Amino acid sequence: MTAGEKAKRFLRAALAAAAVSALAAPAVAAQYPPRRAELFDPPPLVALLDVVRVPTRAALDNPNFAVANAAPAAVLLDVELRAEPTTPDPLDLAWSLQPEEKRDLALALDAWATGGAALGAERHRLRAALATSYAARDLAPFWIEKGEWRASARAALARLALAADDGLDLRAYAAPDAEKAAPTAADELALSEAIAAYALQARGARIDPERISRLVGAKTTLPDPALAVAEVAGAGATAGDALQAYNPTHYGYQQLREKLIELRTLRAGAPASDGLYAAATVGSQSDVLPASKSKRRAAGLAKASTSRVEAEIIANMERWRWLPRDLGEERIEVNIPDFELAVVRSGEVTHRTRVIVGKEATPTPIFSNALQYIIVNPFWNVPPSILNKEMLPKANGDVAAIAANGFNVSYRGGKLVVRQPPGERNALGRIKFMFPNDFSVYLHDTPSRNLFAASHRAFSHGCMRVDAPFAFAEAVLGPGSGWSESRVRRLIGGSERYINLAKPLPIHIEYFTAYVDEGGRIVLRPDLYGYSARVRKALGLGA
Repeated sequence: MTAGEKAKRFLRAALAAAAVSALAAPAVAAQYPPRRAELFDPPPLVALLDVVRVPTRAALDNPNFAVANAAPAAVLLDVELRAEPTTPDPLDLAWSLQPEEKRDLALALDAWATGGAALGAERHRLRAALATSYAARDLAPFWIEKGEWRASARAALARLALAADDGLDLRAYAAPDAEKAAPTAADELALSEAIAAYALQARGARIDPERISRLVGAKTTLPDPALAVAEVAGAGATAGDALQAYNPTHYGYQQLREKLIELRTLRAGAPASDGLYAAATVGSQSDVLPASKSKRRAAGLAKASTSRVEAEIIANMERWRWLPRDLGEERIEVNIPDFELAVVRSGEVTHRTRVIVGKEATPTPIFSNALQYIIVNPFWNVPPSILNKEMLPKANGDVAAIAANGFNVSYRGGKLVVRQPPGERNALGRIKFMFPNDFSVYLHDTPSRNLFAASHRAFSHGCMRVDAPFAFAEAVLGPGSGWSESRVRRLIGGSERYINLAKPLPIHIEYFTAYVDEGGRIVLRPDLYGYSARVRKALGLGA
């Protein structure tokens, strides 16, 4: 079969797919669930096109019709849809009437979508999804019109050229030349693939958070690549902005992005503004990162150190992709490496306090949820892990000794259950803050308040202890709630008391080892659980 014949047959399949485009789009969307693009093998392209061979019956009195073969289609381009006249073949006429751009695309698309075994399953899957989108639009190009780039193509290419500013890596996707006078069908397909790859990477497709740790409960929602290409193409001259919007829009991300650009400018030898990198704080030690190269060398921070900061910034930008697109105008943010909590209302921090987080051996999980209620005078239900690994060994297995220390001891279903009643000695202190989650962690008070004076505050089994918890209670209940710190304190007693929030307050347990402070300076924090090193390694930035 010649290339022209194959292209004609591909056009026939494309026209059929366009006729059932209502089925094609959901089929593509179903292939790209929230997680995870790389876990699935690419389906056959004929399945993506949703074209099925239909058995037909010849008209008994019409010799010009032949019976189509009802066997399953063996290859994509050999698709028979309905009984058709044996002579003449109207497809030749349909092919000749197609615009040249469509014919060129038909000739190029099949080899592009199915060829290149070295590309790997994920890349094949991406191309198959894009081929479906072209078939659904009757092989009409997204980016080329009358042999020239559309305005949307030039705008999108300009944004692709700046992908590294967002820490993205599109080196495997060769974008075409924006100044090319007569772009080809191959250029059309290359641009679509690069844009789809950008959109996927910008939403976090390069790393599955769960692969960093089972205690990373953050979720990322990946876009349908075909829909992303269509959306960017439809944006016209603002296609670059539409593509950029797939990156996080959060203020913290944008600050890191600006610092990444400035740091690369600094590495290239351009002068930097005073104070841009005035303080890089590592743990409790502050190092000055001067603006000029000569001063950096004098301070022992040579080019390699600057590269390390750059890699750390990119790794933190990647972790911003794990957060929900909408954090909430009113929310709580806990940054584990910073040992700090902030209450945000209308974009402003209205309350900030210290927290104690999980030890390196018992990390605090990373996830998003919503604070729903507060318990004053809480019972502490001792987790089985603490009971079996710590309390029982310390008491030499003597349950009576545990009870003698003020714990309630009972058996349920043959299992030992230990609870600590409310009081000054309660491990949760006088108050705890509840946001139901899969990890059974929460924020709470503590009787060991002296630990908040330490700069490295990783002492817990995973829950987060809050400094000045009653002031925090007033902050989360919010202005106008009628719950002042003093009123909450008046509930202290011997029985549990509940306060429901008028509206659940989003809470985000985060892990940022690099951020920009209020003074516009980059701050670096220790990689407490080693997550940042794992992200850098996954991104090819070194461990």
